Amino acid sequence: MNGAGRTPRLTVVRVSEDDGAEVASTRGPAGPPALPSPAQPTASGVFMSPRRDADGHDDAGRGYDAATLPTVPRVRPARPDAPALDAPVPDAPVATPEDDGQDAPAGVPAARTPALPATVPAITPPRSARSEGAEAGAERPSPTVRRRRETRSDEPVVAAPTVAVAADTTAGVPGPMPDGPVVLFDAVGHVVTVSPEFARLAGVPAEDLVGRPVEAVVTRGSSAGDQGEVLRPGRAPLPVRIVRWRQVPGTPHQALLVVDVSDLTAPAAPPTDKERRAVDAAVAEERRRLEDLSRLAGVGSFENDRTRDSWTLTSVARSLFGLPPFGALQRAHVAECVHPVDRPQVGARWRAMLEENVPLDLEVRPAHDPARVLHVKATRTVVGERVVVAGAVEDVTERRAIETQMRTSTQRFTDLLAVAPVGVALFDDHERLVQANQSLCRLLGEGQEALRGRRADELLDLSAERAALSPGVATTGATPLLGRPAGSAGSISWSCPARALRRRERGARGAVTEPVWAELHVSVSVDDIGRATHLVVFTDVTENRRVEASLRHQAMHDELTGLPNRRALTRAVSHLLAGPSARRTAVLFCDLDNFKRVNDSLGHDAGDELLVVLADRLRESLPAGCTATRHSGDEFVVLCADVDAHGGLDELTAAVGRILRTAVPVHGQLVRVSATIGAAAGATLGLPASSGDPDIDLAGDPVEQVLATAADDAPDHPATADLVRFADAALFEAKSGSNRFALADEAIMRGADEALKLESQLRQAMVNDELVLHFQPVVAPDGRVQTAEALVRWQHPEHGLIFPDKFLPVAEAADLLGDLDRWVLRTAVREAATWPTHDGYPAASVAVNLAGLLPGDPDFLATVNEAVTEAGLPWDRLVLELVETCLADLPPATLREMNELIAAGVRFAVDDFGTGYSSLSRLTGLPAQIVKLDRGFVRGVATGESDRAVARAVVELAAAIGQTCVAEGVEDLDQFAVLRDLGVDAYQGWLFARAMPSAALEEILASGPITAEVADAS
Repeated sequence: MNGAGRTPRLTVVRVSEDDGAEVASTRGPAGPPALPSPAQPTASGVFMSPRRDADGHDDAGRGYDAATLPTVPRVRPARPDAPALDAPVPDAPVATPEDDGQDAPAGVPAARTPALPATVPAITPPRSARSEGAEAGAERPSPTVRRRRETRSDEPVVAAPTVAVAADTTAGVPGPMPDGPVVLFDAVGHVVTVSPEFARLAGVPAEDLVGRPVEAVVTRGSSAGDQGEVLRPGRAPLPVRIVRWRQVPGTPHQALLVVDVSDLTAPAAPPTDKERRAVDAAVAEERRRLEDLSRLAGVGSFENDRTRDSWTLTSVARSLFGLPPFGALQRAHVAECVHPVDRPQVGARWRAMLEENVPLDLEVRPAHDPARVLHVKATRTVVGERVVVAGAVEDVTERRAIETQMRTSTQRFTDLLAVAPVGVALFDDHERLVQANQSLCRLLGEGQEALRGRRADELLDLSAERAALSPGVATTGATPLLGRPAGSAGSISWSCPARALRRRERGARGAVTEPVWAELHVSVSVDDIGRATHLVVFTDVTENRRVEASLRHQAMHDELTGLPNRRALTRAVSHLLAGPSARRTAVLFCDLDNFKRVNDSLGHDAGDELLVVLADRLRESLPAGCTATRHSGDEFVVLCADVDAHGGLDELTAAVGRILRTAVPVHGQLVRVSATIGAAAGATLGLPASSGDPDIDLAGDPVEQVLATAADDAPDHPATADLVRFADAALFEAKSGSNRFALADEAIMRGADEALKLESQLRQAMVNDELVLHFQPVVAPDGRVQTAEALVRWQHPEHGLIFPDKFLPVAEAADLLGDLDRWVLRTAVREAATWPTHDGYPAASVAVNLAGLLPGDPDFLATVNEAVTEAGLPWDRLVLELVETCLADLPPATLREMNELIAAGVRFAVDDFGTGYSSLSRLTGLPAQIVKLDRGFVRGVATGESDRAVARAVVELAAAIGQTCVAEGVEDLDQFAVLRDLGVDAYQGWLFARAMPSAALEEILASGPITAEVADAS
């Protein structure tokens, strides 16, 4: 009954007598009638009814195994001893032998008829049986069973059953899988769950069956087709009919539905009214269950009886095709449910199936909803004398949309691989390359076919990776290219540092070229069964590595000579002092003798050439385990990792001295050079002895090994600065004495400590105003004071007045000359602003000697401008003195700054001109207005003809180019007389006045010109 209260129209399915007799004969005297077999799948998945051979027998060996819901065999009628059903069933009419005019043999009970499945399509009965079926359907909706008596007298007569099947069913929403004797098992054949009905049939609790192989629970019997047995522990197996689903909707599992047919194997008593009602109820329940399963699976079925030209569709099929849920269907109705565009194709395929027996398998659009896609399968078969077309229909709209989306996504991924500027490759679970894009092929110089199937590690160039290690660094085992990070599992992404990959030159047929370095970014995805797919992105960093190596080399090496610089030396010394060879580590400071003379006489290019030659000589000639570094302009530092291996510090110092004592051709001239060396060793510092093996090769290059192995942010050893400082102090001691070499000892170390202490005090003195200025006058030939040079003194609270020769070297070593110059400049212009005038002459100018604050410094112009402006000193009363090397070869920006000051009135003076054998031709190119003749020439000008000649040349050239000449160090009247005759413009020296405080200078300026007699009196 449907929801509208309509009585479904019943049709009768009749099984021929021959089929029933044949089955009965194979099963024995009491065998059951042959049951109609459900539709069976073809190779394409279409369910077909079993074929019959020439004798009318069903094909053997066909089981139920399909993606759609097959027809389920009829259930057995209730046995007399079976438990009562839960719901009463209305009485069903019982067919008697008198219906067909035959009597059943005496003592032979009529065989009970099992129920047909609900999804068996309604087949129009022959014309002779239609009236009977119609009458039965009018009386009661339950099926009418007719039995036909056999003619043989030696065995029970089994009538061919006839069952009325509802042609109209009600479509509904699929519900859960109905209760019944069902076994659910997974893909490997193990039981997942069983229904309570099946557990009762097996006589075993349901939980005891879970996990067993399905063959240990349900087995096929000796009969072909759907016959089988349920294994029952301690009891005989139970014969059953089996229906199998390859996949239960919503799960990845399969299912078996069994029907107990044990009572069909023995003669049965004539059914009672109660038994017939139970059969009818079982048939209706089975129909309901199969309809529910059909809804749950979303698969509809249909059947077309070609002989009777009738159609039967399940509610799901009607809904999918847009047909009404009730009522008879004609061929035109079915044809019109297909979209007009698809009808020609469907018609052609339908005819091919009918005429050539080609299975129909295609996708169509329903006319009522063209946006949907239906997958239809059908096949033609022969059932007795009838030709029947059975098929299934499924809505695959979402599946096709997902497939389209996946194809689109796959195509996008393929396109992305093709245009990606970096190399991309896919590797399978065994790390074999599956696919590579063109960028990776170009990167490796090989085609995709050559790369496909190659293992990831085969792409590595291990020899190139070993060669990339710095000297002294131990090689380790080869690291896999796709090695997972420790402790990781499942899907994961990570990056790894650059690896060397083999690269072949394009078109060279296997010729291997320089390797390519690539950083790897790996993403691993793992599927449900544990297979891994590696997506690897290769980023070419070959050029980046070259640039990085170049920058790292520049940061740690001298640009001119290529030797390690001060920073590299500090890191190497710190590393060695922290190791077991700390006491044997030595540092040798080497200062070239008279290098300034080469720069001044031959130019800076010649000096650079000399430094390069000496650096190469040190690099080639130093003993093993020693490295030369360039510490400053003309100063080399040699680092030795094990001085004991070379005979001690004395022997090593002498060997280095011999290397630097040579003659070098520079600019066509042979320049003889030598060096003064100061050395210090770790043992001198009193470092404790330590045990253990060093982490570098003491016979190799210690600096390069440390740069390759030590971390950039490693802290410096506390004794590093002391070792370098004591070696520098030893060098200072060697320069002060007559020896070319000096080794740091307690006295030198004590002096270095005092210098360090003095440096700290000097910094504090500039803050506490402990520095004072003295001024030495520069006078004209008539004794008038033109300028006063500011000279700094240190009024030490403990040691009294300290002269510059004591603390200026400390200030230079501590890089304090710039701060000292700023203090002197500000103080000098402030005091000069208060100086008096005499007899209407202009006030004296102030001269400031600069050594740390030089033209070209970022704050030079601003510092001078600020000092003069704050003091209120006229610009033309300031003279800035610089040595000749500071004024030579100035860049345009520096010259612009100086010219700006010159335009304001500031004058520049060349201090100590003539030292270093300066060329007179340089005077014409120096941006200076004053030339100060060095005291070295003034000292012998009255007694030496050569000094007098040099002085005359400087004076005449200065006059010729409009510069003022000042003579320094004038100490007696003879020098003054000669210089005055030569035409010197001004004089500075003890003959006129010593340096004096600002107050004393003011008295002299107020009293008038200074004469020689006045100077003698002072």
